[in-house]
Amino acid sequence: MPLIWRVLIGNAVVVAAGVLVLALSPATISSPIAGNEAAVLVAGAALVVVVDFFLLRQAFRPVAALSRAMREVDPLRPGPPLAIATNDPEIQGVADSFNEMVLRLEEERRVSAQRTLEAQEAERLRVSRELHDEIGQLLTGALLRLSNLERRVADDLRPEVADAREDVRRSMDEVREIAHQLRPPVLEELGLASALTALAGDVAQHAGLPVSRDIDRSVPALPGERQVVAYRVAQESLTNVVRHAGARSASVRWARERDTAVLEVADDGRGFAVAETPERGGLTGMRERALLAGGTLQVTSAPGAGTTVRLALPLEAP
Repeated sequence: MPLIWRVLIGNAVVVAAGVLVLALSPATISSPIAGNEAAVLVAGAALVVVVDFFLLRQAFRPVAALSRAMREVDPLRPGPPLAIATNDPEIQGVADSFNEMVLRLEEERRVSAQRTLEAQEAERLRVSRELHDEIGQLLTGALLRLSNLERRVADDLRPEVADAREDVRRSMDEVREIAHQLRPPVLEELGLASALTALAGDVAQHAGLPVSRDIDRSVPALPGERQVVAYRVAQESLTNVVRHAGARSASVRWARERDTAVLEVADDGRGFAVAETPERGGLTGMRERALLAGGTLQVTSAPGAGTTVRLALPLEAP
């Protein structure tokens, strides 16, 4: 029965019962009204309101259930469609419309996120090549000229030239490191397993943080898109460990679990209460990347117990 008819019938029953009670009861109302008569009217009105409240609450129970279910939907954690146990066609129609809306939003977000990430990776590749080819060559030329100048200048000027040459050399190293972080060539040339191994080594070297590696090289190769997603999640996770965790050590694991490739980045840092901490840009970006690749991202942490980021990607096409 539609909701409007359920409400109308409930109210009609209450009104009819009140009229029937007044018609069959021996009570009378005088003018002016007496005190005991006013008390009876107030009690009767209160009873009618209470009965009507319980009837309406029962009628609107599916609406409350639908509202609670809607609030629990998280676009970044997709699950089964919204299901409401109701025989009310209007409530079921609202639930079906909501499910259709969520599916459309997820599809539009997936398409837009895919285009954005593809554009980001293409721009990273372009900037990386320009840094390596153009800026790197300019700095190499400057380094060679300073080395040649250092041999020709007076003895009292050689320390200054040597300092300038050393500054240029450090700049070259920084440019190479930035180009490497933007688009690591090892990812395209040797695959994800080697890229994860190199990434853990770089973090251990530059941050002074021991990073253990458990890399299963027998994991089947992923398509290029999912391969980049796994590398970026590992990169962002290790960056968060270095910047925020205050950890003494970290670990990177890459393995196969049935039909799924699993990446886990864990640390023994300060941790945080996941349920009480709002997600920021880095974690939200990782979760969106995981959804784009047809996978899932799970973050497990507790104060004083470290943090584990787990990425699961399907080995078959999503």
